[in-house]
Amino acid sequence: MEENFISKKSILIVFLSSILITICIFLKSYFISSGFVVFCDVGQGDATYIRLKNKIDILIDAGPNKKILSCLGKYMPFYDKTIELAFISHPQKDHFGGYESLLDRYKIKLLFMNVTNIDSQSFNSLMNKINNKDIIIKGFFSGDLITLNKTFIKSLWPEHNVFKKNINKNFDLNELSSILFIKTSKKTLLFTGDIDQDILDEIYKEIPRIDILKVSHHGSKNSLSKKFYYQILPKISVIHVGKNNSYGHPSKEILKILKEIKTDIRRTDEEGDIKINL
Repeated sequence: MEENFISKKSILIVFLSSILITICIFLKSYFISSGFVVFCDVGQGDATYIRLKNKIDILIDAGPNKKILSCLGKYMPFYDKTIELAFISHPQKDHFGGYESLLDRYKIKLLFMNVTNIDSQSFNSLMNKINNKDIIIKGFFSGDLITLNKTFIKSLWPEHNVFKKNINKNFDLNELSSILFIKTSKKTLLFTGDIDQDILDEIYKEIPRIDILKVSHHGSKNSLSKKFYYQILPKISVIHVGKNNSYGHPSKEILKILKEIKTDIRRTDEEGDIKINL
């Protein structure tokens, strides 16, 4: 009888302790005072999670596979299963592939993407799932602006007329990658998708100095623009790149320029997930 009582008492203590720990974790994550950005380690691909102070969750690309779920599971509050704003910079699988598994666990309120129709089985599969879940899709072109309390997100590329001119041709998807400028109360961020040098050379004068840069195209030499890097002079430059990738990313040329401008170079292949407070 005494052993049975002790056993029940132990179970009750463990149960109550578990509830207390869960409450503490909830309160800590709910009342966290500052926002943050996480450049998720998804291998050879892009995926960035942003948590704003006002509890708004933003996802920019989702990598090639299910690895995005591990990142969100680690940094997004366990009780929150809604992503308010999501972006697909352009429809290449290393940027959109993870969205298919993500949609089985998370709700997306609003999805921004410009290209919605390409000849790709994996992309068509994703679009069917998006449509079945009645997710709102919007384009986001140069000059478009989203305001979120003290944070705003502005599109710098593609221009709508350029997009319309090229969408029905045999165009390079990289040239239509979204370029997003984000300004919080304390930090400025720039996301460049897989955009190439020609576009960076065209728009660099519009961009102020940046605190955090997502280096274009995993550090490919095709995205090398000295004018661009010397104009924005990022304090931190993050390269989404997979270990021992077959493309040779990041290129020696990009790394040389980043060292010249004395930016803090951070790489997912070396660090894994990279979290920076905003």
